[in-house]
Amino acid sequence: MKRSLKILLQIMALLLMSGGAMIAVSSGKYMDLKQNGSTDGDRYFLADFQTRCSNMTDYINQQVFNLPKVYTLPMDQSPAPMPDPEGFTEDTYNDPTISVKCWREKMDISGSVVVANFAEITIAHPTQLRTAFAGGQFGNTRLFASKIASLNNAVVAINADFYNYRTNGLIIRNGTLYREKPYGADVLFIDSDGDFVVKSDRDAFKEGYYKNKKIYQSLSFGPVIVNDGNVITNWHSSFSCGPYGKEPRTAIGQIGHLHYLVCTVNGRMKNSPGISVANLGKIMADKNCYVAYNLDGGQSSVLYFHDKIFNVVADGGERTMSDILYFATAIPEDDRS
Repeated sequence: MKRSLKILLQIMALLLMSGGAMIAVSSGKYMDLKQNGSTDGDRYFLADFQTRCSNMTDYINQQVFNLPKVYTLPMDQSPAPMPDPEGFTEDTYNDPTISVKCWREKMDISGSVVVANFAEITIAHPTQLRTAFAGGQFGNTRLFASKIASLNNAVVAINADFYNYRTNGLIIRNGTLYREKPYGADVLFIDSDGDFVVKSDRDAFKEGYYKNKKIYQSLSFGPVIVNDGNVITNWHSSFSCGPYGKEPRTAIGQIGHLHYLVCTVNGRMKNSPGISVANLGKIMADKNCYVAYNLDGGQSSVLYFHDKIFNVVADGGERTMSDILYFATAIPEDDRS
């Protein structure tokens, strides 16, 4: 019995991974969602169908083979599940799919004291590291980062790369390519394993890197500040973030498999003037990140946790922006014990 079920599950997995999946519709006919001209609705339907089947397979694995249940989220712009209110403390969140710890540190950086805000995150599945657009779709809409995070049920979130402030860059969000205009920037690619890789957008374009490998997210700001555990300071002129001045900063780094660190440094304040990008790299390397990447800073620099902003935003408060990067629970509300 168990052997037969195991074979059935393997067949289901192969069918779902097939690029030409045929989906039954209510009319009794079939729809090939890979055909030319398929709509966004088709793709979202397929993503949701695959996620539901994956969760069903995990349920059978758990019940029949005593394997732990694995939750996944569809890679689209739909909001994540609501986090469990009982999972929060003042500075932590925990459930079976995500663990978050937030804290602040006063740090002496080159003779100047600054306040750095951190969130260390471990997730169970790569789909829990997500991005979201203001207004729920690619375009010119802008909202406060805290509003975008709230609408998408983020456990913890940071500002992303403010993609609609520019007309260039490589923009891949939740598995969909939205913009393909390389301009010489270092791009942070996040693949389907949840791992970070930094490449020049021009090199990635020439190599077809993001077309030959399954990429969930790309962030086109930079520069890279840690790579292979080493602080990087030999940047090229394509970056316009004012890397040498003391400013509020945002960074994201990877510590290990599905294990990440985000940091915002308060700036333009008496008790925390801000830091250079090089010193931000030193902070991230000292916190054991083997890859770290600089994101939009200044008044854009926001760390959101438990329905509020965890850092102090420069210049009197949030500015509206186009996008966030966030971490979410994968457990549906109706599946909590």
